[in-house]
Amino acid sequence: MGGKTIIIGGGIAGLSCALKLQEANEDFLLITDTLGGRITYSAKDKINYGAYFVMKSYKNAKKLVSQGKLINPLDVCFHNSNDEKFSLLHFHTLKRLPQLLRFFFAMMEFSAHYEKFKKRCLTMSQIEAMDLDPYIRVLYKKTASDFIKEKRFEKVAYDYISKFSYACTGVGSDQINALDFLNVSMGILQPIYNLKFDEKSITERFRDQLVTDTINTIEKEDGMFILGGASGTIYKSEKIVVATPAAITKTLLKKEHIRGACKIYVYHVEAELKKIYTRFSLNLFPSSSEIMLTAKQNDGSYLIYTREKETDLLRVCETYKLITEVSWEKAMYVFGDAFLEQEPEEGIYIAGDHNGLGLEPAAISGIFAANRIINK
Repeated sequence: MGGKTIIIGGGIAGLSCALKLQEANEDFLLITDTLGGRITYSAKDKINYGAYFVMKSYKNAKKLVSQGKLINPLDVCFHNSNDEKFSLLHFHTLKRLPQLLRFFFAMMEFSAHYEKFKKRCLTMSQIEAMDLDPYIRVLYKKTASDFIKEKRFEKVAYDYISKFSYACTGVGSDQINALDFLNVSMGILQPIYNLKFDEKSITERFRDQLVTDTINTIEKEDGMFILGGASGTIYKSEKIVVATPAAITKTLLKKEHIRGACKIYVYHVEAELKKIYTRFSLNLFPSSSEIMLTAKQNDGSYLIYTREKETDLLRVCETYKLITEVSWEKAMYVFGDAFLEQEPEEGIYIAGDHNGLGLEPAAISGIFAANRIINK
């Protein structure tokens, strides 16, 4: 079994690659064990346990996911401690206005560079795009905390921006690079929405090109790639797109260096939160807290995100009943500055979020792989 191209992995990167190839009438096979990858959407509960939101600017990712309810920035509470908390409509925000302006101008500069970078990454590798813009390359090597000090908005970062970044990634500003931090922080300056993923529709779209299996081995023989599936099936193709999480890509392609992954644990609960957390739908916490956020859902239940598996949820709940628990032992690849080439050798393309966070960068990496295949 096989095709001209085999895509391994059905997350947003693999699906974006498949959609582009399908639109170009290219021959391909999409092999995945989990359609959506780390988009873990429950159609029954209308809740996502993986990637939580889409930004308004997600032009490519939104071809495969749709936006749900607007996340209201005025319905967010930022907690420094049990005694110090504030919303955006708080006197505390006025005190931070000078630094907020510095943050705004830093983001405007970043956005101008980043939009060009994303557009270039559709048709050229990320490393080539970085070579054309040293500003972006420097951000990849620099920690977010160093960038914050350089731009002089430390207090605003601590009170607001870093809490939002921590809620999205599970790591503090001293552990994440400036490029990922600023990319995530774009969600503060534009509308963001809960996402929806229609697995049935996606399955139907790729029905004749979709195989449910797990690829365990990749070999090359006489110019063809030989892929071994957990089902026992052998697949053959001229080209492969490895659109798996970075740790799996490392194993399949025998790569030595990838960025380290954070851990995130998601608890869906019926709960009575402590009074301090009930006024706002979204509570964000500093990186010193094991609990990253609490998010009220449409049905009155809550999602609680933590970075430690055995976190005591009674820190934020008076009482709770567990509905669902989802563990992401390798949630996002954020630690270090290792860089995976997107075309490590002839006929192999790597797509995913290994070099950059978020649904949109992952979607763009899949489209790049498809464009390279189409143009060749």
